Amino acid sequence: MKQTSRPLSILQVASGFPGWGGTELHLLNLSAQLSLRGHAVTVACRPDGWVYNKAKEMGLDTLQATVLRQQDWTDYRKLRDWCRANNIDVVHAHWSTDAFVPAAAGRAAGVPVRLMTRHSPYPFKTGLGRWIFTEVLYNRLLAVSHSVARTLAQCGVPEDKLTVIHHGTDVGAFENFTVPAEKIREELGLSSDDIAVGIVGRVAPEKGHKYLFDALAEIEPGTGVKIVVVGDGPEAASSKEYVREHGMADRVIFSPFRSDVNNIFNALDIVVVPSTWEEPCSAVIQQAMALSKPVIGTLVGGTPEMIVEGETGLLAPPSDAAALAAAIRMLSADEPMRARMGQAGYARVTRDFSLSVMTDRIEELYRREYERVRGVGTLQTALASNAS
Repeated sequence: MKQTSRPLSILQVASGFPGWGGTELHLLNLSAQLSLRGHAVTVACRPDGWVYNKAKEMGLDTLQATVLRQQDWTDYRKLRDWCRANNIDVVHAHWSTDAFVPAAAGRAAGVPVRLMTRHSPYPFKTGLGRWIFTEVLYNRLLAVSHSVARTLAQCGVPEDKLTVIHHGTDVGAFENFTVPAEKIREELGLSSDDIAVGIVGRVAPEKGHKYLFDALAEIEPGTGVKIVVVGDGPEAASSKEYVREHGMADRVIFSPFRSDVNNIFNALDIVVVPSTWEEPCSAVIQQAMALSKPVIGTLVGGTPEMIVEGETGLLAPPSDAAALAAAIRMLSADEPMRARMGQAGYARVTRDFSLSVMTDRIEELYRREYERVRGVGTLQTALASNAS
């Protein structure tokens, strides 16, 4: 944001989040960045929940509020009155549960800028819901990828109400290793000759683990390729059984979820994101690029917006084990290619998908929407009157 613009009072809404995940981290990282830039940021969140505790740990102000479902009006008056009392300029919601009540409270309190980020790839279920969100409650919707924006446009959201701002990764923080790569490889049982192909995240059907295992079955054991599965989820046990049944137990390493995921990425040679669903904006891809790792992804959702085919990684059709196997063979056999793609990926994530770049874009959108609603020059006039 331009230095001539006054700091804004911002309410980031997480009152519908019961636990933790990528969206919650996105909201907290954004809030912390905006706070560092001088804005007055408060996070509305459930008391004693993960977001609340993490926000406190990060030194962020909080407002205790809970929205259990879209039509849970329990904290409506509390949110409305708090927005009025604190002269809130921006209410920013991030999830479907929070999409209605906090925005309605902000509108009733006269908050000029009300935004919602769509982190999911799904359209609005009804035309009425779409109309309420785009014409009554919100000034603008943020899509985390062009893929999400296309889905919203196809269900009737006016294009002039849509802005695409990809998620961002804190590249500098991600490079702060606490365990050497050699130590991590030793813990995982990887030799120096093994080519570690990692899949990191929730072990669930839409993440494509099965197709990665099937791809490994097509790759000759003598190549040294080993799959490293990091994470837990509903298919963790069945994945282990599937690997055993197909005689690949010695070629697949399972590791539970780790909070020091950057240490894991640093120990890998290749990262694979074989999703079969419309992955909106994969944090794993950005994190891999932040550590100069080549990435193999699938041609779904926002993934092709981040991976440049043949430059920062490779792309395969979803649910296509043979194509995944071909991509893994190509990269595992060519160390200079891996290094070249990793370097190109690092340059791309720092230029286009860093946390600071994302914050710049969101901050500028706040300013632009505020000035549009309040009238061009309002901020400058306010500054001039304050100076006098």
